[in-house]
Amino acid sequence: MRKFKLIVKACALIAYAFLLIIHFIVKDHYQLLQVFFYAFPLPILIFTGSTVTLLFYRTRTYFVLGICLILALVVYWFSTSYNFSNNTDIPKDASSILFWNAADGWDLPVDVLMESISSMKPDIIGLVEAEYATVEDIDLLSTTFPQYEFRILKGNMLVGVKGRIENVIFKAEERSYHINFIEAQLRNGRISVAITDIFQSPTMDKKKAIETVLQFASQKKTDLIIGDFNTPQESVHFKSFQTEYRSFHEYGQGFTATWPFGIPLLELDQIFAKKNLTPILLKKFYYPESDHGMLVGYIEEQF
Repeated sequence: MRKFKLIVKACALIAYAFLLIIHFIVKDHYQLLQVFFYAFPLPILIFTGSTVTLLFYRTRTYFVLGICLILALVVYWFSTSYNFSNNTDIPKDASSILFWNAADGWDLPVDVLMESISSMKPDIIGLVEAEYATVEDIDLLSTTFPQYEFRILKGNMLVGVKGRIENVIFKAEERSYHINFIEAQLRNGRISVAITDIFQSPTMDKKKAIETVLQFASQKKTDLIIGDFNTPQESVHFKSFQTEYRSFHEYGQGFTATWPFGIPLLELDQIFAKKNLTPILLKKFYYPESDHGMLVGYIEEQF
């Protein structure tokens, strides 16, 4: 029995060390291993590590080392996934973008959307997984907010702009990605936005999909990329964005995670702005109508 317990403890340590190496070193460089990276975000690793540590409660040295490791992981988690203060004042002439994965029900949460538009008055509105949006919803939104133009797009998306939509181009690959490129005329200028929804399968080649989004956006000189990437913000595949775009990740308040609702687990929904634009704040709002947080990003420049 004692030998069996030693084997269990050894296997637990080896498995946990493997998961830590995947998370901090290997990440999702390799498609065959990316499922471990996606399935074990840092909060899960902290919980798993706590469980492994309890196996050694009779072995003082290992138990203390395990506690120290868990505490270090907690500190690292908060330092990378929590913005402790960002009380930036929003200039009156700042522009704003609202993005939301609105899926978690059998109809479009149009009441929540209208309340958000009324209170935040975003210049750009982008929704994905809005397959239940209807013509009646668009009519209601257009009547309530006549200064906006709303459209249901291919790929189960919805867009609204405080101005006029001039052109929409749809790109898609089955079970990989949907992208809508929108060109619009706003109050003081033109803006181009890519609304993105990447397929959620953890075994899919996310590198190809994410690089395709960036390639298309670069070719079209897109100002903003907003979407549900179904890929953690820590993914190595987002590094290529840094040349031309700036993430709103560092401009948020509180936990940076956007999924699932109520648990700060994964930052799947993101906003990227062209480097000539200056992000100043990212707010998140959570509603029971969706398991994804609603993002509202503010930019210093006025469109």
